[in-house]
Amino acid sequence: MSEIAISVRDLAKRFPQSTSFRGVLTFWNNHYTTALDGVEIDVPAGGIFGMLGANGVGKTTLLKILAGLVVADRGTLTVAGHNLTQSPQRLKGFVTYVPGEERSMYWRLTGVENLQLFAVLYEVPRQQVTRRVAEVLEVVGLSEAAGRRVATYSTGMKQRLSIARGLLSDTEIMLLDEPTRGLDPVSARQLWAFIQDELVERRGRTIVLATHNMEEAATLCGQVAIMHRGRVRACGSVASIASLVNADKHYRIELATLDSLAMQELSQMTGVLSLECSPPNGHAHYSLELTLEHPEVLIPQVVRKLAMSGGQVLEVKKVEASLSEAIEALGKEG
Repeated sequence: MSEIAISVRDLAKRFPQSTSFRGVLTFWNNHYTTALDGVEIDVPAGGIFGMLGANGVGKTTLLKILAGLVVADRGTLTVAGHNLTQSPQRLKGFVTYVPGEERSMYWRLTGVENLQLFAVLYEVPRQQVTRRVAEVLEVVGLSEAAGRRVATYSTGMKQRLSIARGLLSDTEIMLLDEPTRGLDPVSARQLWAFIQDELVERRGRTIVLATHNMEEAATLCGQVAIMHRGRVRACGSVASIASLVNADKHYRIELATLDSLAMQELSQMTGVLSLECSPPNGHAHYSLELTLEHPEVLIPQVVRKLAMSGGQVLEVKKVEASLSEAIEALGKEG
């Protein structure tokens, strides 16, 4: 595979939103919702690439286009070095889509029966179906539950069965659509470990992970694309995304003592955009959170004012922005 597993340029997709049955039959009466609007991303091979954003920003639509399940209105799509813009049917040879919905399985069938059915749909050679199904069940730890109906599975087991289904086709790229949706924190972390250790490190898969869970993205993804209203607002490492929100303006000052008059004077200083103080409450010191317009100028002035009022400054440190703050800020810009 090439160093870039997936390259997307100017990808766009609209869906008709008809208000009546007649409108479905007469397209000119339709109103349209824009799901994707000029999306451009490059997904490196051999790691986990996150698409992060709230529900409804276009993540699932993008995954389905990458899987060949939805046809884009415009744009180019290159997968593993092959331009597949005009040949979406060929994507199944490169990409496997793993939906996050539990209803993607047949609940009245057993785990093994589900996988046997999908193995046929994925065109696994008939003589290999039994072996492949047993292998993927072993990989996801469901061998003992294989004979049970899927309706009896826990949410975590259903998610692992979905991944097992994705492994049947043995493609180099897997698209995971919110794989930990509905899982408790412990089960989610177990699935994170499986994705990282088994799929990426042991099997060398390239994973594209759609999620609205910021902890999940920060834990798993080497790079993330922040999506908002059908567009990619920013793309890069978690640290580089967080740096976009002017983290250099946020500071924390730890103090052994603090005078209330000094607090009032600081709040009135030009260039102090926000000011919060946390009392000791069992801690050995006060914590002062500030957002400053020009920190290189104001930090010395703030420290001087605190010292002159009798405050004992213990530490001054820059506060790094979180991924959630970056997403919120990028969304406001959009």
